[in-house]
Amino acid sequence: MAYFPMFVDLDRQPCLVAGGGNVAARKVQVLRDFGAKVTVIAPDCSEKIMDMASNDKMIEIIKRPFMESDCRGYLLVVAATDDKALNHDISEYCKNLGIMVNAVDQKDDCSFIFSSYIKEKNLVAAFSSGGNSPALTQYLKSEEKDILTPFLGELNEFMGSIREKVLKEYDTEAERKKAFEAIINSAVKEKKLPDNGSL
Repeated sequence: MAYFPMFVDLDRQPCLVAGGGNVAARKVQVLRDFGAKVTVIAPDCSEKIMDMASNDKMIEIIKRPFMESDCRGYLLVVAATDDKALNHDISEYCKNLGIMVNAVDQKDDCSFIFSSYIKEKNLVAAFSSGGNSPALTQYLKSEEKDILTPFLGELNEFMGSIREKVLKEYDTEAERKKAFEAIINSAVKEKKLPDNGSL
């Protein structure tokens, strides 16, 4: 099975997590990191999920067993119950409806997988082993932390703020690329953001 690396806009998109344990809590946190509106359906929820929901209006908890009809209306679904057979069934329901689904620790039941990632504002580096070795992706993540720093997150925001200005100032793609590269190289070398007015 080969997974295509793709970033999906989850901002305010409805996502479902079936399950209320610690694994489910980690998936809820990831989805919220990327702005999703998350519904958790489980008879019981961990203290971590309850705490997240009490501090975040974008997390809704429905305390009851999962039902097949629960899958409808969501962009993606995470099957994170402690029942592998139920996770498999949830996967089948979703696949039949054309909904992206991740069944934790059940690679064959997944149409997408969660990657290990580092996120600094909107700058994201993600690592995937195709489900073969989460330990290896965690290793890569730890190595990358020295490279993808909070400063680069700030620089990325700055580059977004000047993008239109640079596009208007330079006529060709080659000139624009050279200008963007010069700004980035200077900022990284000086370890500070350029003065917007001097561009």
